[in-house]
Amino acid sequence: MPAKGLKVEGVPEVTRAFDKVNSAIQDMSEAHRAEANMLLPDVRSATRKGSGNLAAGWQAEGAATEAHFLNEVVYAGVQEWGWEQHNIAPTHAILQAFESNDDKTEALYADAIGAIAGKAGFDIK
Repeated sequence: MPAKGLKVEGVPEVTRAFDKVNSAIQDMSEAHRAEANMLLPDVRSATRKGSGNLAAGWQAEGAATEAHFLNEVVYAGVQEWGWEQHNIAPTHAILQAFESNDDKTEALYADAIGAIAGKAGFDIK
């Protein structure tokens, strides 16, 4: 009986394409920055308002692996996370912004990853 075999062509090309996608996904700072900027209005609106400095102080950044929210107002962390010993309840404004925008966030990352895969030659559907 003759030996049966399978010949696969294009393995090096597919490997290179996967490597391109993998290296691009290692630094998603642009997508993370876009997400943080998209969520920033919700973070500001969920923040307690006294003088308005705390809400206005929020800044959005994107790092290679995550979105960041920064605030130079010294009591920002206490307001965001609370301080039980001083009866200050947390606002969790950042968490609320993430949770209330799941669909938008999912679409943003689907587009970002789709663009990366498209540049590597994959047909995204």
